Amino acid sequence: MRATSPTARRRRLGAELRRFREAAGLTSYEAAERLGWASNSKISRIENGRISVTWSDVAAMLDLYGAGPGETRDRLITLARRSKEKSWWQPYSDLLDKEYATVIDLETAASGLRIFQALAIPGLLQTPDYARTIITRSGPLDLDESEVERRVELRVQRQTILAQEGGFDLWAILDEAALRRMIGDPTVMREQLLHLNHEARRPHVTVQVVPYAVGPHASLAGSIGIYSFSEPSDRDVAFVETLAGHLIL
Repeated sequence: MRATSPTARRRRLGAELRRFREAAGLTSYEAAERLGWASNSKISRIENGRISVTWSDVAAMLDLYGAGPGETRDRLITLARRSKEKSWWQPYSDLLDKEYATVIDLETAASGLRIFQALAIPGLLQTPDYARTIITRSGPLDLDESEVERRVELRVQRQTILAQEGGFDLWAILDEAALRRMIGDPTVMREQLLHLNHEARRPHVTVQVVPYAVGPHASLAGSIGIYSFSEPSDRDVAFVETLAGHLIL
């Protein structure tokens, strides 16, 4: 079983609340109006998992939608309560912007990731020395040594999902440039390529390379990723990596 996370719980709760609302024949505007909520967008933000919701608000929504006492109601109220629990990465929260924290939360609960990386090895497949070089030299921030080491530690901790039971499926497609670009010195690159070769032999990891000879292709614009989830109600989440951070779609 994959671990869960507050973000995943909010998304699951939101999807189920949306189904109840639609079954009741209400628009999100009508539901917010009947609940007496000043913000008409609150319903859609809850349903999209973008904000936490109190168990009392969930109970009020279910009352409006005609969902009486029972196992489903209890489960959704429990989901609302658990959506406020802290994630494993909370000790590193001072290092993370909101989007990166959401990406890690989604990664924690996802059953798989499909990613294209143009210029560097994906974080889940980086060695500590390779990650340290990128964190130190490629970011816009001037970090002290302790901050760099904590960021490296966080990246290494994220990689433990590849060894967990339950089979997190990673499908990484790299541009040839990611293998040829010298990150650090030759020793760092040699260890990184050996590590990549080792990780690619895991049963749930696939690594492919788009060679220069292919020429133009659909992902020339940059790096993209798609998280998938085992629960049928959990929709895929796509993200785009930019210089300004992660754009979650």
